[in-house]
Amino acid sequence: MKTVAAVVVVAGAIRLATGVDPALAAGLVAALAAGATAYGLWTHRRSQRGAWLVSWAFMGTGLLCVASGPVLLATDAHAFTTQAILTLAGDLLAITGLCLLIRLRMAGRSFEVLSTAVVAVVTVSFCLLSLVVVPAHGWHPARQLLAVGVPACDFVMVWLTGSLMSMTERCPAGYRYLLGGFACLFFSHSISATLYLAGRGLEPQTLDAVALWGACLWGCAALHRSQRTPFEPVPLRSGRPSWPHVVLLVTAPMVAPAIYGVETLTGRPVNQAMFLAGSALIPAVVVAYLVQQVFARSAAEYRAQHDALTGVCNRVLFNDSLAASIQDAGRAGGGFAVMFLDLDRFKSINDSLGHAVGNQLLQAVVTRLHSCLRPSDTLARMGGDEFTVLVPDIGDKTQAAHLGDRVLGAFSEPFNVGGRLLPVQASIGVAVHPEDGDSVDDLLKHADTAMYQAKAAGRNTCVVYDTAMSARARLRFALESSLRSTLDTERLEVHYQPKLRAADGAMVGVEALARWRHPRLGMIPPWAFIPLAEETSLIASIGEWVLETACLQARQWQERLDRPVTVAVNLSPRQFIRQSVVGMVADVLARTGFDPTLLELEVTESVLMEHMDEAAVALSELRAMGIRCSIDDFGTGYSALTYLTDIPVDAIKIDPSFVRRIDSQSEAAPIVGAVIALAHSLGLDVVAEGVETDAQYEFLRAHACDYVQGFRFSPALPAHEIEEIVRRGLPLASVEIEEWLRVARPPDSSVVPADRLASILTGVARENGWSTEPDGSDVEAILAALLAGAGSPFSDGRHLGPLPSRMAVGTLLGLASVTGGLSAAGVIPQATQAMAAEVLAQATGVGTGAPAPAEPVVASGDSACRRSGAARRRLVAGPPLRPAAGPGLPPSPRRRVAGGRTAGSRPAGRQGRGSA
Repeated sequence: MKTVAAVVVVAGAIRLATGVDPALAAGLVAALAAGATAYGLWTHRRSQRGAWLVSWAFMGTGLLCVASGPVLLATDAHAFTTQAILTLAGDLLAITGLCLLIRLRMAGRSFEVLSTAVVAVVTVSFCLLSLVVVPAHGWHPARQLLAVGVPACDFVMVWLTGSLMSMTERCPAGYRYLLGGFACLFFSHSISATLYLAGRGLEPQTLDAVALWGACLWGCAALHRSQRTPFEPVPLRSGRPSWPHVVLLVTAPMVAPAIYGVETLTGRPVNQAMFLAGSALIPAVVVAYLVQQVFARSAAEYRAQHDALTGVCNRVLFNDSLAASIQDAGRAGGGFAVMFLDLDRFKSINDSLGHAVGNQLLQAVVTRLHSCLRPSDTLARMGGDEFTVLVPDIGDKTQAAHLGDRVLGAFSEPFNVGGRLLPVQASIGVAVHPEDGDSVDDLLKHADTAMYQAKAAGRNTCVVYDTAMSARARLRFALESSLRSTLDTERLEVHYQPKLRAADGAMVGVEALARWRHPRLGMIPPWAFIPLAEETSLIASIGEWVLETACLQARQWQERLDRPVTVAVNLSPRQFIRQSVVGMVADVLARTGFDPTLLELEVTESVLMEHMDEAAVALSELRAMGIRCSIDDFGTGYSALTYLTDIPVDAIKIDPSFVRRIDSQSEAAPIVGAVIALAHSLGLDVVAEGVETDAQYEFLRAHACDYVQGFRFSPALPAHEIEEIVRRGLPLASVEIEEWLRVARPPDSSVVPADRLASILTGVARENGWSTEPDGSDVEAILAALLAGAGSPFSDGRHLGPLPSRMAVGTLLGLASVTGGLSAAGVIPQATQAMAAEVLAQATGVGTGAPAPAEPVVASGDSACRRSGAARRRLVAGPPLRPAAGPGLPPSPRRRVAGGRTAGSRPAGRQGRGSA
């Protein structure tokens, strides 16, 4: 700032100094201004883009021309015409540079600002010439237009600079100097033009000092350090014109007729040539402005309705076209199809080859799609790699499926993008009007659902929507919402499946498994909700909570039973990605005070293969803490066994799919025996999961399997039942324990029988859907039960924490008391009061007289135990497994940790083992 002030002071002092030759002073100031501009461009060249440098190059050249004018005039006092031409050329160069700067600031707005300024200056100049100059001095076009043109251009420069600064609240401070410099030039050139047209002598010492002062401010604007910060582009706004613009555009074409009328009424002579020139020039400028506005509005409308990258319709225009097609189909009948297309694994192309290649690929895909679609079809890009197609004149779903297959055929050949051949496939979902919906949202939603079904079916396929897909999607969403609500209402439980020594059948430990007891559906199978937790951010919270609950429970068993109990907990694959497993386990052990030598952590084989290095380091650190580690699901999908020598583990668990085939497939038995022998040769223990029959158990004992688990001995049981079994010393799968378990649990009170619930949820969890269409009433009943308790504080009478809930309950209780008083007075019938009291009790869980009945304990699918093909046992119903109010157990997983994966949960596809 001090440098700028010094430059301005020195420039003014040099020019106003009477002892200095005017030509020399003007030359020094011009050289100073030009040098400041050149140095500014050199200084800011690294921080600014090339377009900015080009803009200021035009402005710097214009400054040199404008600053040379006073030098020429100081040398020759009669060279006004030459100076005016030189100054006019400099102004035009500066206007060009300002337009480029405005284009950088807001693309598409430079011509609009320039045309507005031209309309204003032409109108004002015509008025001055018609009313002042021509009546006094006659019509001399060459002399008068040249004299008026210089200040007119200066005014345009002031207008453009003000518009550039007003586009946003923040702009470089250097542009204030630029605006001040242009104002000085406008003032100086306006006075000079007035004196020249009046025929009076000029005063170059004074007027040129102001002009050179403006030139110095112009140069200071380029030199200012605020120019180092690039202009931030401003989004193009397509708003309504302001009132000043409207008034200017309406008034400008009427200026010439108005002046003609005034001169006629006053009897003054009318210059016909000037009147014709003004009558043609002003409307021409206004028309040019309006034409530019029409093109700008059309371009803005096109951008608003089309995708900028591919040029096809965007979501807005496609939705409008779809709505119009629905109306046409409603009037004329007929049908059409909506196709939802998503590129398979497009993200991998973006990540590996870059977004530039990805954009070129999208353009190539659009070109390929246009080649296989009809002219009447409407293609749109919904965003990313998702496209939609509106296909008219579709008779039925068979025709829609054929069209989808034809579109898939367009992806059979790879795409040539930048010299690379990229094989790309697509998944397509199709919805047909009116069978699959009669609104824009329904058709798009159902087509999208079918597309995700196509991805689940293996990708590169086309699926036509049916109602079962919608039911599965609604059930899946309701299940996820209810699961989130369950974490807040603490309905998750931990069950424990005994692990026995194969040699003598003695129980040596337990495996902790997560269970979900729904108040209206009973036990939700783990293979139905664990995958949902895997896909969301809930699994890490649930896993850490299961680990902490199991450690606390094992500690309580150790204190009550006076014997140590080992507990095994599963680690989810995503825990190795989302959190530090070692740190999490150490924190849990520190909080619970549990002996790490009694803890075993199970890691699936997929984690070891996909994250070999990270898993090896984590397992080494866990074993150093004294924790046992084992490989879960051994043998599922991998043939390389060399990793067994590289991974620090203590045991392997044979997957139930191998154990289950010991009875039915004779070739499976040698595989199990070979796995046991291999593990023993490496010094590893072997645990067989999913043992269900005596034949399986005898085979495993004969091959020296170390430990066994499964329904043959016991399913996963609540903690109090495990404790009672150990306290009484009852061997599992014995006559004594069957006598003890003879008492039946209360009958199943689920809204849907357990077998039908399991069948429906299996279809939701499977990728290929239901094997047979379920009963619609069962689906609706499950949906109602899931949605009834999701996010409602009144769904469980024990949880009335939020203030609005307490206020609502208080209001209901107050109404109940009022109805009671009115009923006693004989105003309200007793039946009405009884019904209101029942509604209050059901909604809040608060009784109105007698104690509210206890929440029924629903039998789970795990209560069925198998022993040698005998009938399933039924277990007694003890106290609630989750002692929510009891000491020592952790709060719900939602309150423990936010986000990530959890332990103690099983992935999908484990129905055959005890955990399921």
